[in-house]
Amino acid sequence: MGSYEPEYPATYPPFPDTRSLKGVKCVPLTPVIGSEIKDVDVTEWLRAPNSDDILRDLALLIGQRGVIFFRNQHNITDELQKELCRRVNELSGAPKENGFYRHSLKAMQGADPEMGKVDPDRIYKMYQKPLNGLPRQSHIKEWHTDSSFEPMPPSYTCLRLAELPETGGDTLWASGYELYDRLSPPYQKFFESLTATHKSTALYGAAQADPSQMDPGPRGAAGNVGLEFTSHHPVVRTHPLTGWKSIFAYGVNCLSIDGVTDMESAQILEKFGRLILDNQDTQVRFRWEGTGDFGISLLILSLLTEEKLTIMTAIWDNRCTFHAATTDHFPVGPRIGWRCMTMGETPFLDPESKSRNQATGGWPYKLENPV
Repeated sequence: MGSYEPEYPATYPPFPDTRSLKGVKCVPLTPVIGSEIKDVDVTEWLRAPNSDDILRDLALLIGQRGVIFFRNQHNITDELQKELCRRVNELSGAPKENGFYRHSLKAMQGADPEMGKVDPDRIYKMYQKPLNGLPRQSHIKEWHTDSSFEPMPPSYTCLRLAELPETGGDTLWASGYELYDRLSPPYQKFFESLTATHKSTALYGAAQADPSQMDPGPRGAAGNVGLEFTSHHPVVRTHPLTGWKSIFAYGVNCLSIDGVTDMESAQILEKFGRLILDNQDTQVRFRWEGTGDFGISLLILSLLTEEKLTIMTAIWDNRCTFHAATTDHFPVGPRIGWRCMTMGETPFLDPESKSRNQATGGWPYKLENPV
């Protein structure tokens, strides 16, 4: 954590809800995580007279629901995808100097290093093995929050899918808010006292083997530099918009809990993993049904064809969710798309913040000035 001293928001949310989304059809997919916004063209939101209000309120909605989905987005382009992600991030109060994440492995960067390609070749470039040479990953190893090894990790990710297999390739998200609320008060207080080490062993290994193949940064934020790919973050973090506490210490990039024994660290991480894996009601599963669907969370994913602009997209919040791709599509067909990620604040825990249940009294988990 170093000498970083966070400045906590005076209020949560740190801006008023203008109710610009009133009347929008927003359907919760589960009680605790995930909603679908229907019958909306998001490109019209970008050009609306009250566009800033809409996107700011959208950021707050994403912060509450974790991940938002849009279907039938036929007008989205690379540049509009980036504009949506950037403005949602900026209008929600992200550091003004922060931009888009640039992948640390140069081979993973395309013509636009701020847009990452998701396809089988990407797997090969990362692991130097074809898909049929990779071991079948367990469901445990798939869960993560994006690039948590950076000092200032991503806030939003946008994925745009251009090609889908006939079946398979679903994505799952789990709520960090709900994981925290499933803990007893003594456990909550104990975990709030801890930090965790986040590290990308794959990127660190690649850097050790050949530093010239790496992008030393800055990678979307001034602090995201160097080739160590290691950071220490609070086990429990406060979401800067909702003010709700969320478990943050889990996933493939979370290696260990600081200040405890190796056995205790493994037990804590196993505890968090079991909260996800043994409780399907902490999750939402989204089936990508065609290249006209779009999803949004604090991490925004959107997929696009080159010939006809038909999009399936998801946007989720890395600050309060974990996600996992389902790799059952490898023998069926490719899953190809593009994503961009905007960088957020250094994770912090506000001692005056509350759990989601404490702040809302339970379902429907809305703030005092709801959407």
